[in-house]
Amino acid sequence: MSARANLPEEFNQALRKFTYGFYILTTRKKAEELSQRSEDYIAAGTVSWVSQVSFTPPLVMVAVQKQSDLNETISKSRVFALNFIGSANQQLIQAFGGKTAVSDDALNGFSFENGATGSPLLAACPLAIECHLVDAIHTQGDHVLFIGRVESVTIRDENAKLVTDQEIGHVYGGTK
Repeated sequence: MSARANLPEEFNQALRKFTYGFYILTTRKKAEELSQRSEDYIAAGTVSWVSQVSFTPPLVMVAVQKQSDLNETISKSRVFALNFIGSANQQLIQAFGGKTAVSDDALNGFSFENGATGSPLLAACPLAIECHLVDAIHTQGDHVLFIGRVESVTIRDENAKLVTDQEIGHVYGGTK
């Protein structure tokens, strides 16, 4: 079981872990809020454009392709989680580069738990930040910038080395 940390001390610790690397972005829209589905809908994908926006309040930004399931689901759910990928779990980058396969306890074959916001937190990831959406910037380009207020931080392994783009040689060329 992972411990959820209180803000802002742990938020600062988490921000020091940001790299120019890769993350798995997850979100969930509850079934009762959907007109086309009878079950909760989970969207997940690999992203690489992530940044700190503010210390007070604690805000982060993530860029998501306009045509993706993540874009639509975050826009409707208004929550998301950034799952930080550890160097030992680089296979997550490719595993979440396409459609998301959901079973009762796994996303694309990787176990998860529901976080405080309802967003899935991947057990294979050493750190996760959960956010409530506060703003969406629709750029002229092919991505939407989602700005989220950090509501919860889950630290599973504070000493884990996180995967960076330099480490994997830019094997993934964009965001989902």
